[in-house]
Parts: sequence; structure tokens; C-alpha cells
Amino acid sequence: MLQEPDYYDILGVPQNASGEEIKRAYRTLVRQHHPDVQNAPGTTLLFRQVQEAYEILSDSQRRAAYDRQIGDAGLGFDALFALNLQASREMAPILPEEQVLYILFDVKAAKAISKAQRLPLNLCLVIDRSTSMQGPRLDQVKAAAHQLIDALSESDSLAVVAFSDRAEIVWPSQSVGDAIRAKARVSAIQAAGGTEILQGLKLGLEELEKRRRAQSINHLILLTDGQTYGDEEKCLELALDAKRRNVGISAMGIGEDWNDQLLDAIASRSGGASHYIASVTDVQAIMKERLQGLTALYGDEIRLALRFNENVSLRGAFRLSPYIQRIDRDGDDLVIGTLQADTAVTGLLEVIVGQQNPGRQRVVQIELTGNVPALERTGERVRRNVTLTFSNEPPPAQPVPPSLLNALAKITIFQMQESAWQSLEQGDVATATQRLETMATRLLDLGEHQLARAALLEAGRLARSGHLSPGGQKTIKYGTRSLSLASVKD
Repeated sequence: MLQEPDYYDILGVPQNASGEEIKRAYRTLVRQHHPDVQNAPGTTLLFRQVQEAYEILSDSQRRAAYDRQIGDAGLGFDALFALNLQASREMAPILPEEQVLYILFDVKAAKAISKAQRLPLNLCLVIDRSTSMQGPRLDQVKAAAHQLIDALSESDSLAVVAFSDRAEIVWPSQSVGDAIRAKARVSAIQAAGGTEILQGLKLGLEELEKRRRAQSINHLILLTDGQTYGDEEKCLELALDAKRRNVGISAMGIGEDWNDQLLDAIASRSGGASHYIASVTDVQAIMKERLQGLTALYGDEIRLALRFNENVSLRGAFRLSPYIQRIDRDGDDLVIGTLQADTAVTGLLEVIVGQQNPGRQRVVQIELTGNVPALERTGERVRRNVTLTFSNEPPPAQPVPPSLLNALAKITIFQMQESAWQSLEQGDVATATQRLETMATRLLDLGEHQLARAALLEAGRLARSGHLSPGGQKTIKYGTRSLSLASVKD
């Protein structure tokens, strides 16, 4: 493992910086941190680090050896993943009490994947055909299935399963060579019976297993508008088993009467995504978006390992894209999951910093690990450090970066709706109502008028009847977690 110091980080230059850029950065830092000019605690140590960094990076042979060392550790500029970090401050006072440090991170693809390198899709559509789906809902789902069939290539495979209180294979897992015949099979699906999600999931996963490969994207898409009864735990067990088999599940709920907690858990446990489809006219657009995300897969099994300095710990971790959610933890690792080639994964870490020694200290080292299936690369690594300068003197005022403020505003609203539901589950209607009203005010300040109106309507309904409407609750839940950073005003 490559240990500190990170010489490029110390000089504040990229790893492909020219000799002139390195010299210019060195001269600037020397003027800022020379002990004769700056006598703050830690200045001498920082000055020595700057000197050492310049001695290594200004010598072509020593720099080449150092570059080979960081390349072997996964830190070279030719790494397959890019990990960028932004802390809420660079300097901190030495205090007896704990301080909060926020770290905004984003993970991006660092290499381009050609269309020819795209992994084949192994998909299964699992369609609820219960009586409640009759009419426009089932018609729109069929149209979305037709759209999916047209979008697949010869190397992809598709299975279609329909379920009510039992499940049946509409189209067995195979390459869609005869699109007309496949569409005809889908069009013949008729609504009838009750809703037993377990039956559809079980048969769908069995179909996927027939063509499951390590070098393919194995995914099940579940569409339902109803609640299943008595088989929830078995559905969750199937989701965990799917994850172990490298199969993700996208769970899509249509309308108001489905169990959002169950579908969220199925998606989360399998490494997939959950979606709320409020209007049947949105089914095709959401299905198209999900397919685009699957075809753009770049990395999987992505994790962040956090190595903290003494008296430093993690209080919270949130993912911000594609929607806000708490990041699952596996031991000391944060589970990020998958990464699309054209979309960054952003998130926020809430770190508690206890008393530290004077000077420049590494607060946390963050190591990203992940696979790039299309390039047949596994265990790729990137490491970055977050450092702060601690002083007994109060540091100068440091403006918090606007992007970090935006992220905090988004997470605050998400936490408000979380706490509202928790209060309601505990029977505290008054507190839940108050939190919805406060959330509505914050949303109005952010210009989210429609979502704020929904929160106010549900707060009023809750105060009068002690209950939320199923549609209103889902609108608030999925609306707040889908707030974009662009929607938050600076």
C-alpha cells in the first residue's frame, strides 16, 4: 500500500503536470508557508513536506520511480476510476469538543467504453397481470415491453414473465430474433387474478439463470401496481440470492396501492433501483431510462473503504444520485454498487473530528475498489486523502463551497421526510405534521412549489384524520429523494 505523503496533492498539481507547473506551484507555496513568513503551528512541517515534494517531482528519474509506485497502488492518472473529493473546510481550530466535517465525493468513469465493448444484456420482464392492472396500466406496460424488444440487439437476450396469483412464461429467455412474434406474445397478456409477487420473481429469476453469464448484465425488471400478502420475507430472500448471483432487480410501482417499503427493499438488497410511476403515461419513459442505464454500465461492485485518523469517525453517508438514499454499509465499507459510463455517482460523508495535534493532518484516506466488466478488469483501486490544517488559533473565515451547501440542503429535506414517517409510525401525529409543514417551507424556499404543495396537503390531512393518502405519501417520499442538485438555489 502506498502511504503518505502524496506529493502531487501537497503541491496541488495534477499527476500529469509539467515541470514548469510544478516549479510555479512550489514557489507559490514557499512564499505562503516559509517559517520566516508564517509562524502558525504546523507551518514548519508543511514547509518540509513542500520541500520534499519538490525535490522528488522536479527530478525526472525520482519522479518516474514515484509515478510507478503510485501506479502500482491504483493512484496513477491512468486509473480506470476517478474519485474526486471536496471538504467543507481546509483549516480547523483545535478544540476539546468534536467538530463536523462534510466531504462531497463523486465517482466517475475514467476511460471510454466503445459500443463494441458493451456487455450483452440478459433481461427478464416480470409483469403484474392481476385484475387491478386491467385497462390503461397493462396497455402502457405492454407498449413499454414492445419498446424494449425493439431496443435490444442480437447479442442481448430477453425473457418475459406474467404473474397474478400464479406465474407463467410469456417469452422464454432467448435472443429476440423474431420481434413481431415476441410482441404478439406480450400483447396477448390478459389481466385476471390476485397479486403474488413471489411467484413472478421466482419464475423470472429462473429464466434469467438459463442465460446468466459473468460477462453479461443480468437484470430483472418488475412492474406491479398491487400489494403482495404473506410472501414478503421470501421476496427479500430471493433479492439477496439474486445479488449473490450478480443479478440486479429494478422494482417499479405503478399508481398508489403498492408496497413501497417492500419494493425499495427488493431493489436495494439486489443492487438495483426502485421507481414510483405516478402516471401510466410515464411507464415507457421510465423503462427507456432504465434500459439506457443498464446499457451504459461501466463499473460494478464499487465500494469505498474509509481509513480514519485517531479521534475521527463516520456519522452518516448519503448517496445523492441517481436519487438520495443512505449508503449501505458492509463492515467498514460503503457499498456504492454500479456506475454508468456517462453519469457520476455523487455522495456526501458526515465525519466527526475529535481533538487533533497541531499541523497538517490526514483526517481520512478513502480507497475506492471496483470492477470494469467490459474491460475484464477486477479489483481496480483509487485512493485519495482528505487533510486539514489544525491550529490553536481560530482559522480565517472559510466559505463553504456552493455545491456542498446544495447537497446539504437536499439531504436535510430528505431527513425531514424520514423523521416524519418515523414519528407517524410511533403514533406521534403532531410531530409528523409539524415536520411535514417545516419540510414544505424548505421546499418553497428552494422553488419546489409542487412538492411543497403536496407536503402541505398531506400535513393538513394528517392533522385532520391522523392518516396520509397513499398517493401523497409516495409523492413526498420519491419527490424528496429525487431532488436534483440543480434545483437547489445557491
